[in-house]
Amino acid sequence: MSTLSAVLKGTVRAFGTTFRNFFRKPITEKYPRSPRPIPRRWRGGTFALTLDPETREENCIGCRLCEYICPSQIISVKLRKGEPRANGKGATYAESFHLNFQACMQCELCVQVCPTDAIVMVRSLHPAGASREDLILTKERLIQNGVRLLEQPELQSETTGNRIRAWMSAQATEEAGS
Repeated sequence: MSTLSAVLKGTVRAFGTTFRNFFRKPITEKYPRSPRPIPRRWRGGTFALTLDPETREENCIGCRLCEYICPSQIISVKLRKGEPRANGKGATYAESFHLNFQACMQCELCVQVCPTDAIVMVRSLHPAGASREDLILTKERLIQNGVRLLEQPELQSETTGNRIRAWMSAQATEEAGS
């Protein structure tokens, strides 16, 4: 009899929980139709290669610092020399830029080390993919994200290189003034 009473007691408790929650307002997010707001300092977005807003040239000079500093070794850059740029950032370009997003730790070291602020984090969800190839961000896909970033500045992350440099110079100014 004790087994039957334990089963009945458990069933009544389960129905009680169901009945209590039956009249509550659901907290489910209807994601595709109404996306959740992404916090300003969110570290989980995708990447973009930035473009000069005036000349629309890419900012990447192919220095490969992002490739060297990446702890996961997921970035590969090939350097190409070419004509001097209209924006005055030298005459070297990234011939190819590959970022394997499936192994990215979101550490943002590549963003912090970039001397021209070419690679930045974007505050948007990475589009879902059906295969592993969809998680390889090529130069073309990264530049598409950069174009989208120019069109929608609200997608800019709080951790772009310019902001880090501005913060560090403000810290140095405070220490010098003290």
